[in-house]
Amino acid sequence: MKHITKLFLLAILVVFASCQNETLSEGASSIAEDELAMEDQILVSDGEEDETFVLNNDLEAEMPAQELSFSLSSDSKSHGSASSEGDLEALELSLPESVSLSTTENPADNAYFTFEILDTDLAATGLEGWCGDVDGYLEVEGPYTFNVYSSYEDFPTEGNFENPQNMPAVNWLMNQDYIGKVSPISGETYTYGMVQWAIWQLLDDNNCRACFYLTGDDKDGWRSNSDALEPIAMEMVDAALENGLDFVPGYGEQVALLFIAPDRNPSNQIIQSVIQMVDVPAKVEPCSDCDGKVTELALEFDWRCAKKVDLVQRYENTCYGKRIYCNRYTQPGEIINVSGANHDGTFGKYIYIYINNCYYTKIKTDCDVNIGPGYIRGVFNVISGESSNGGELCEYVKTYNDGCRRYW
Repeated sequence: MKHITKLFLLAILVVFASCQNETLSEGASSIAEDELAMEDQILVSDGEEDETFVLNNDLEAEMPAQELSFSLSSDSKSHGSASSEGDLEALELSLPESVSLSTTENPADNAYFTFEILDTDLAATGLEGWCGDVDGYLEVEGPYTFNVYSSYEDFPTEGNFENPQNMPAVNWLMNQDYIGKVSPISGETYTYGMVQWAIWQLLDDNNCRACFYLTGDDKDGWRSNSDALEPIAMEMVDAALENGLDFVPGYGEQVALLFIAPDRNPSNQIIQSVIQMVDVPAKVEPCSDCDGKVTELALEFDWRCAKKVDLVQRYENTCYGKRIYCNRYTQPGEIINVSGANHDGTFGKYIYIYINNCYYTKIKTDCDVNIGPGYIRGVFNVISGESSNGGELCEYVKTYNDGCRRYW
């Protein structure tokens, strides 16, 4: 009887084991498979995992919001960082010497005319343009060759602009987005034609009363109503002269490009100079090798599913660790931005990385390793960073085969 009982229990055990194997191999969800796979994978080891400290929080506990020192962003930086300062010099250096340009429509919806550039890196259609000089001629025609200048570099003025010293005021005027706004003085609405007339008033020594197409499709509309329209346009001129003579646009604002024809048209007339407003590029700060200690890092989580990620640093020179990032569901491809928690803004020697509350690896942040964009540690890619003495980190150049495995 005992022998039969043992055989029966053994049979039940075999069936149970078989069901367990079937559940894991055939019926497990993708999430469960990921969890099981993680248990079999190894640390990204550097042979120094024995350094210990006391965490200021249990990894399983949520950190209060005010203790978090991180931000999340999908943006990445490259080889130097864009600042809030504009770089007019870089814009000037990027401009071609000349372009082939044709005007395509006059008037346009929110500009005096539209035009297209047929060649160079500036090639585009549907561009909004303004005339720079009353004395020039330019109907819907072309293409003509125009030399290209920034309005803040030296440009030829003879036969083009009688008052070039007012070009900063024109730039100020064009950055006010006057079109469609209501005048606080007259209560009238500013139009593109008033803006064009104001440009001529600032740059030329005389202005026109028979200006064509300043009031839309009515070719002579400005001439027939100039006594009412000019005082409204003069409001913009007065404001520009009062506020804009020393104006230099920065990043987030626009600057005038000048297209000046070196030759006359087939009728021996001066070809009208063209003004186009373009965005001022941000000044890119030069990068450098890691110097001092790392103070900022942007890390990409390069894994196929969301995981709980914690980043910890040793706080100052104490025996305590400080969590600088915690998130229960860091998504694949998510960028983690962290800043050093020490008094000097640094991370110290390492950033320690935990995944699902288990130690995963650490990143050396004392500049002993010249980390930068392109540096990879397991499933974390360095997107950008800064060091205390060197500023923005340059791209990492791998100089040896470290043999580390990528996944845990």
